[in-house]
Amino acid sequence: AAKLFASTGGLAELAKIPACNLQLLGKNKSTSASRGGMATQSRVQHAGYLAECELVLRTPNYLKMKAVKAVAGKLALAARTDHVNVESGRARTAAVGRKFHEELRAKFGKWEEPDKAQVVKALPKPDLTTKKRRGGRRIRRLKERFEETEMMKQANRRAFSAESGEYGDDAMGLTLGMLDTKEGGAMRNTVEKRKMRQANTKSSRKRAVQMSSGA
Repeated sequence: AAKLFASTGGLAELAKIPACNLQLLGKNKSTSASRGGMATQSRVQHAGYLAECELVLRTPNYLKMKAVKAVAGKLALAARTDHVNVESGRARTAAVGRKFHEELRAKFGKWEEPDKAQVVKALPKPDLTTKKRRGGRRIRRLKERFEETEMMKQANRRAFSAESGEYGDDAMGLTLGMLDTKEGGAMRNTVEKRKMRQANTKSSRKRAVQMSSGA
């Protein structure tokens, strides 16, 4: 804490610094002169005084950078809380700092726990009950639009004891079905468009009564 106050100039200036910059306070630029010929594997990259914190030193090396970011966030909140208490004339207490300290200890302990084994969940029981389907004019028109025509029905039918070629589409089963036979293809050239069946609903009956009364 003394190093942080000395590098920033006081509590008011410390409270103004965001958490992303707090973790860089006291960081030495890595040069040949600063290293002095020593290896830098044990040093936490992009971290300053907060890397010397007790909570950070207890964490494994692969979690140190993550721990520094978490400590910097709590430090920024604690500094702003103390600054607000000083400005408003209230007494400064260590309750907030102790609370943040316990939260960080619990969080770092959670990070070090091994991952839980993946549990294979059983598939849910299928719902075999029939559900109500939404009907109406739009759905009926959609069904009539994609309704199977007579030509499609004959194309899907197969004739028994019919000769088929050894090569080409006949061998693969890609034929025209009954349309390619003498018996098939007897369809009317003009097919009347079937009118949409009138729905027997409350609104349709009401509309029919209004039309009959108006006529």
